[in-house]
Amino acid sequence: MKKFSILSTMIMIFGLAVCVSIGYLLSTTLLSTGLFETVANINSNQFTVYAIDMKSSDNATELNELKTSLQNSTGAGYVYNLDNKYHLLASIYENSADAELVKTNLKNNGYSPEILKIDIPTLKFSGNFSANEKTVLTNAVQAKQTIFKALYDIAISLDTSVSDKTQAKLECNNTFSKLVTIKSNFETIFADKLKSDNFEKLHKSLENIYNNLSLLISEKTVTTTQTYSSLIKLTYCKIILDN
Repeated sequence: MKKFSILSTMIMIFGLAVCVSIGYLLSTTLLSTGLFETVANINSNQFTVYAIDMKSSDNATELNELKTSLQNSTGAGYVYNLDNKYHLLASIYENSADAELVKTNLKNNGYSPEILKIDIPTLKFSGNFSANEKTVLTNAVQAKQTIFKALYDIAISLDTSVSDKTQAKLECNNTFSKLVTIKSNFETIFADKLKSDNFEKLHKSLENIYNNLSLLISEKTVTTTQTYSSLIKLTYCKIILDN
């Protein structure tokens, strides 16, 4: 009886070991052959912004006086070069209706703004991606729009006194932390692809967002009189419009 019990136990242990070994070999094979991966197309969203163009000129220096005035109040004062013409932007908006409202208000206050429609280029990725890779890549390609929306909301809350400067700075810190996570995950997962095709373009875009947010949370103003609201708007203009 004792011998039978020992023999049964040994057979059971051997069987479990075999099952574990087979399971390990199967999982290793599946991972190495990419059977857990799926073909996917990951694109940044089609993105159009509507900019409030306060003044345009063939010479950027002609815009400096109004640029300083904007940055001393709540305007971005961002100089955008389009087809060799310089446009002084007060802010940018995701929909034309908001831009039209701002344009009307500015006209009522004696300005002569125009609305500049700007299409933001998209990035497209096709290939075999695991679920984790798809999540990380999707967050990365949407980072520009995600950060813009976050900063836009912070600026609106500050301008309408829903929040004060201290709260706005805390929210900007949180936005920066979110970007750091997105960027770090992308660099970790796709470390071997950062120099190839659209991966390199996306990496440079994330670097641009990171650098501009760093200047924002450090409160690196253009002039000593630039407001924090202006700095936020200038930051998201740079994030969206800088190449």
